[in-house]
Amino acid sequence: MRLVVAALAALTLAASPAALASDKHPTSAEIQTEIWCKDCQTTLDQTNSSSTREIVRLIDSGIAAGQTKSEIKERVVDEYGWRVEALPAKSENPPTLADLEDEVMCPICNTTLDQSSSPAARQIERFIGVRIAAGDSKGEIKDRLVAEYGRQILAAPPKEGFDLLAWLLPIGGVLGGALVLAVLAWRWSRTREPAPEGASLGPALERRVDEELARFDES
Repeated sequence: MRLVVAALAALTLAASPAALASDKHPTSAEIQTEIWCKDCQTTLDQTNSSSTREIVRLIDSGIAAGQTKSEIKERVVDEYGWRVEALPAKSENPPTLADLEDEVMCPICNTTLDQSSSPAARQIERFIGVRIAAGDSKGEIKDRLVAEYGRQILAAPPKEGFDLLAWLLPIGGVLGGALVLAVLAWRWSRTREPAPEGASLGPALERRVDEELARFDES
């Protein structure tokens, strides 16, 4: 049993070297994204007030002293807990520009960023690069872009909430139209009068046909 536990622990450590390195050698920007300012209602990296600058200086001094990210966050909360709170560390891998280029639209070219060379596309790419450096996740970067440009900045709407209707309504319309056509075709086939198997001639017409045939034989 001890061997199993030890093996699991070794696998866990081997699977998360980046997380350990981030905690032992944090950056100021990384820690600021994990400290929530209660007065500003945002993280420290999103505000530059005089009250938060002193917290940033405390973070920088902790990094200079060789403290880990966990130790610095605990110290910040101990001294400024009435103004800030620590957020959990982000566990997901940081996104890259390539991860977002094909999912974000250029508002000028109406194409994705990887297909555009307009100044507007380059500006958005620089913004994405800044947010990646600040430690934002892919979803957070998209949320910021939507807040700035609207939902049309995304190459495709997320499949949730009302945006899910944008995916389902076209499909539902096609299926509904096909169903209506099928019902109409069925009703039309049911209301058609069956074609007669063979038309019969009246008695007078039959006699005339016989006479014409007899005359034709005599000739």
